[in-house]
Amino acid sequence: MMNSAVAKRYGQALLQLAQENDKVDQYQEELQLAVETIEGNTELSHVWNGKEFDNETKIKVVKEVFAGKVSAHIVNLLCIVIGKGRESYLADILAMYKVYADEARNVAYAEVVSAFELTDEQNEAIKQALSQKTGKEIKLSVTVDKSLLGGMKVKFGDVVYDGSAIARLNGLRKSLLEV
Repeated sequence: MMNSAVAKRYGQALLQLAQENDKVDQYQEELQLAVETIEGNTELSHVWNGKEFDNETKIKVVKEVFAGKVSAHIVNLLCIVIGKGRESYLADILAMYKVYADEARNVAYAEVVSAFELTDEQNEAIKQALSQKTGKEIKLSVTVDKSLLGGMKVKFGDVVYDGSAIARLNGLRKSLLEV
């Protein structure tokens, strides 16, 4: 479970540092690499998460593994995380950093669930409509759910636009029951 307060603090601090150094994308890639490397290597993961290793040992291993592969700021972040005993929050820190970095880049995400496969033109039309409404660059995640019968649902932030045939039929049924 994500400890949002911890992840938010670290994510915001890293974004501020990244913006000061004009390295928002680079730091995201490097932190992603660090998380994948730690999670993907059994021995490194054991050291990272192991209670039997003291912080000095963990920091030494992190510096050896990541020296030359990521910037000094990312290595320092990893060392601070170890020093504060927050190793289990690293993936959450990355997730929050991505959220903040996307906000800084003026990027927003939308999920589209459609009853049928959408064409590239339809995807682009949805992106354009949401972009005009929000002033942000939109990235779509599109899935197909045949149970919708027709139409689609678009989830954007906390808002859901439900134009599915099921929603329309339910609305019609409700209207008929009210009469």
